[in-house]
Amino acid sequence: MTTTDTTAAGAEPGLRRIEPVMSQIKTIVMLMLENRSLDTMLGWLYHNGAPAVVYPPGSSPRFDGIPSDAVNRYKGGTFMPAEGTEGFREPCRVPSFDPNEPMEDVKYQLYADEDGRLPESGFARLPDVALWERTPTMSGFVGNCPSEFADLRGQLLGAYAARELPVMYGLAESFAVSDRWFSSAPTQTFPNRAFSICGTSRGAEYNKEITVETFATTDTVFNLLAAAGKTWGFYWQMANPLSTLEPVYQWEPLTSHWFPRMKEAPNGRIEKWQAFLDAAKAGELPDFCFLEPYWGGGKALNDRDWIGYQGNDYHPPAWVGPAEAALDALYNALVDSPQWSNMLLIITFDEHGGSWDHVPPPKTVSPDEIVGKSSFQFDRLGVRVPTILVSPFIQKGTVFRAPEGSPHDFDHTAFIATLLKWAGVDPSSAGMGHRVAVAPTFEGVLSSVARTDKPRFEVPEGYAKQGGGVGAVTFDNLGVRPMNVHAFRAAVDDAEAAAELHARLQALTHESR
Repeated sequence: MTTTDTTAAGAEPGLRRIEPVMSQIKTIVMLMLENRSLDTMLGWLYHNGAPAVVYPPGSSPRFDGIPSDAVNRYKGGTFMPAEGTEGFREPCRVPSFDPNEPMEDVKYQLYADEDGRLPESGFARLPDVALWERTPTMSGFVGNCPSEFADLRGQLLGAYAARELPVMYGLAESFAVSDRWFSSAPTQTFPNRAFSICGTSRGAEYNKEITVETFATTDTVFNLLAAAGKTWGFYWQMANPLSTLEPVYQWEPLTSHWFPRMKEAPNGRIEKWQAFLDAAKAGELPDFCFLEPYWGGGKALNDRDWIGYQGNDYHPPAWVGPAEAALDALYNALVDSPQWSNMLLIITFDEHGGSWDHVPPPKTVSPDEIVGKSSFQFDRLGVRVPTILVSPFIQKGTVFRAPEGSPHDFDHTAFIATLLKWAGVDPSSAGMGHRVAVAPTFEGVLSSVARTDKPRFEVPEGYAKQGGGVGAVTFDNLGVRPMNVHAFRAAVDDAEAAAELHARLQALTHESR
């Protein structure tokens, strides 16, 4: 990496310019989905074969998917993943409940034994800091199943096959997928999204600890890219369902709400989803686009019924069919865009959402000196998540990991580091924390020669309409039939009643993110 002493055009003093990477890429589109582990979504990829290309060269020739001896045990019960979810009542809604994801639950999932016990030292449980120092055994997932769904423990090891997720598997096999990409922290959505936007959660271990005030003056990747002269766009599909802003008809997107500094970045726009589709079709997308999904999820009432939103983010306990259809539509819109020939699409998930994975999260670099309330130093990554790179400059059948000699494995700070290098900025000068400064980057996965083929995928009939389709709201226990969430809100003339419904759904969904 060659550096100079000059400052990036328009950048704050201190940002060091470097020779930009991925010069063949003019437009980067990033979609962050919700709450699924790598084994859950792509565990059977290359199950009967091997990838055509591995990066870095010389790394394992095999994709680290579900091993033949994969198992979780709990109090005499043995649970093993099957290839596909057809054995469950609703194969495209597995798990049919929302697994636990707060930090104390993730710790249990990573370290508890088959009797449900965490490691002990003498008669006292190890302090949290000491426990995080140990290599996880990945043996506590089924034991952490919510008690009301104890009969459904096996769903936590439910692993979709290619026939059930033809778009997700198709993109992974047709382009590049990582089998060593971890969420940034062993906990929930908001802290992990904070890492992908700001390089740190500023000590937040739980969703509820993320506040607007905490990040009011914290730079985001949008601010740094803008300082380097890049244009950017943030596009959202559903207003934040967890917002406490009033009135309920004027919610704002989740990301711009929790990380307000991004709204001060020049050269950017925050617009609705249709504006993104229109810009893609016209060949007018900004340099960097971040896509916020249509939020889904909620609370299960039993094995069949649930209360919440049907989104396109794969979040349980909603159906995965609409997410597959939406991902296919996004991919097709980009392939058909005039900008496709110089584009990179990044597809990832923020965290594992309590779903099983067999690979222990490794140690990592603390992002800063801020420790959590439990004294966690953010020096161990969270559970593996799927990350797929899609571009004409990626060879078919590629599996990638962090370059040799990297100080830690890939996590969401690698997005920031790679984007900064693409913009010609040295990540170590960006002031986005210790982890971003040394994060491995993935520019080496791309070649200099573009492919001319454009793979297409077939979404099974009926997938798009599962759960009522994207935007349906299910309020079974209130006697409300599934209907479009916007139509539902508009149909409620009584503002007080609308606010009550909003509050009840918010209470059920906030901790499930």
